[in-house]
Parts: sequence; C-alpha cells; structure tokens
Amino acid sequence: MKKYKLYIGFILTTLLITACKKDDIDPTAEAWKQQNEQALNDLARNPEFTALKLQGGYNVNIYYRVIQQGEGKRLYYNSRAEVYYKGWYVVTNTDKNINAGDVFDQRLFDDGMAFKLAVSPQAMDANYVYSTVIDGWGIALQNMVEGDKWEIWIPYQLGYGTADYNNIPAYSTLAFEIEVVKAIDPDEF
Repeated sequence: MKKYKLYIGFILTTLLITACKKDDIDPTAEAWKQQNEQALNDLARNPEFTALKLQGGYNVNIYYRVIQQGEGKRLYYNSRAEVYYKGWYVVTNTDKNINAGDVFDQRLFDDGMAFKLAVSPQAMDANYVYSTVIDGWGIALQNMVEGDKWEIWIPYQLGYGTADYNNIPAYSTLAFEIEVVKAIDPDEF
C-alpha cells in the first residue's frame, strides 16, 4: 500500500509540474518572433543576398551582401578587429514602439574611434579593450577581410536569442552594416 501511495504521489507531482510548465511565449513576443522570422525568410529570396554556409549543426542562416570589397588581411576565429558598424531593426511593431530601419546601435567614422572587438571569446584581452560580440557577428567576421563592408542579417538564434537585451527585444532578427577597418592577427597581440 505504501508503494502504491508513493507511486500515485509521484504521478500527481509529475502532472502538476507538467501542467504548470510554461513553454509558450506570450502572444506579443510570439507575434514579434514570427514577424522577424518572416523578414529573414523574405530576405532569403532576395538575389542580392547570399547565405553563409554555417557549420556545427546550425539550422539557421546568416545572410549578407557585399557593399565594398576589401583586399586586406582575413579575419579568423582568434583575431581581433576594429570596425565601424550600424545596427537596425528589420520589422515594425507598434506594441514595442519599433519601426523597421530604427537604428539601435552604431559606431561610425564620425564618432571618432572604431569599435574594437574580439572575433571570439578566445581572442579577448585581459584589459577588456576588445569587446565580445554576438555569435552572428563572429561567424560573419570570419568570412571578411580588412576593407570589407557588408550588410548582414542575423537570426535571433545567433543574436540575443530568446531574452531581451537592453533595447533589443527577444527573438529579434538584426541587420548590421559592418566595415572592417583593421584586422589584427593573434601574433600581433
């Protein structure tokens, strides 16, 4: 009888946990997610953009178009770089007070100093002069050379994911214009 009560207790606890588990995102976030996924799917059909061939089991794509072709050093996983960039939202959502094209972050030539970054966490420095970047940036940068200027679109899975980050809502597809002004090899650190 004791085993029976324990078994029933286990089943009831499991059912209670399963019933209370919240797998669904709220309707506003779900709508935002779908808008962003649709924008990326629409871009995939645009012949001006190319999908980066991602390795390592990614089931999403980064899309890019070359604005300016560089001829300098190539960036690698363990490189550092200095870049100018501008990032913007790709869809409009009145609930979030966001319009497609709204710039959420930028560091441009007029700002006076390029953004210093580590392509991957392994390229960080002890003084944190070089910032880490989202996965989508790291992947795109490894396909760029000094002097390149690209427009890239990054799906939320390779951006800030399923959590809000500062003024960027969860599930955001992000667009960036990135210009590599300096590539720094590991032997130059």
